[in-house]
Amino acid sequence: MSNAYLDLLAYFGIGGAHPGGFNLTQSILKDANIKPSESVLDVGCGTGQTSAFLVKRFKCQVTAIDKHPIMIAKAVERFKNDPSTVKVMEGNAECLNFEDDSFDFIIAESVIVFTNIEKTLHELARVLKSDGRLILLEMTAEQNLTEKLQRKVCNLYGIKEILSEDEWRAKLQQAGFTRLEIIDTPSELSPSEVDDINQSDNIKKELFDLLEEHNELINHYRHFIGYRAFKCYF
Repeated sequence: MSNAYLDLLAYFGIGGAHPGGFNLTQSILKDANIKPSESVLDVGCGTGQTSAFLVKRFKCQVTAIDKHPIMIAKAVERFKNDPSTVKVMEGNAECLNFEDDSFDFIIAESVIVFTNIEKTLHELARVLKSDGRLILLEMTAEQNLTEKLQRKVCNLYGIKEILSEDEWRAKLQQAGFTRLEIIDTPSELSPSEVDDINQSDNIKKELFDLLEEHNELINHYRHFIGYRAFKCYF
């Protein structure tokens, strides 16, 4: 089933379309210490902005997957004249087409909440090597989030639930991650600067309306919805 909010991101071709934007991505990854010989999986890669940064900074091997065909097309376009080591492919985070223990490092930025969370976390654990690292950046319910507002947010983004920090920790531990760290970042949602856009032609009015709804929600309810960046190990 199509998700209108993910369609919005795909048609507008917004890079860094997650809490904190691309500036936060760079901050999180600056000390990742990924070796050139290591294999990296970028889950829900979007237009490929994070994958491009990973290759430029660490000279590593990156596999970038996304479920949305327009995102895949725009990521492929980003790298078509770039002899980088990014392999872009269509993929479903809930059912990854990779062998067990395939990757040294996995990153997923505002992706897991749009999937079956339990299935996806177990799949990420399956394809991550025993000494690998997982970084997640995900929307998080703050203590004052009411049930009514949670339904409003879920309806807007086409998601089933918004987990608290403790609930994220519990689900990560159930998937097999025994060591969890919260990366020190601002935790409140706020509008992010966008400087990486590859917009499609003839975007439907409904998507412009949805973008306006999203911006209004961030402006009015950012104290109730936050995000966390998790660093996860076995």
